[in-house]
Amino acid sequence: MNNTENLKNTVSSIDDEALRLKVEAVITALGISPNALGQKFNDMSFIRNAVMNMNEQDLYNIISVVGTENAQSILGNIQGK
Repeated sequence: MNNTENLKNTVSSIDDEALRLKVEAVITALGISPNALGQKFNDMSFIRNAVMNMNEQDLYNIISVVGTENAQSILGNIQGK
């Protein structure tokens, strides 16, 4: 199973509050204020949809921006490891 499928499985299997907390942890780790996302931060259906429509290239683009080590740390946080 590829990284995108792992991420999608994780996001699809958690409730909205758990997803919100994980997204908050991820964006904080990236140095972004949750307030910067505005209303989108509170719209879990928007976030789920965005993740479910990601492909491997999208994930690679994110990793190239944040760096492999940070990406692994963030993914571990999302997966609860």
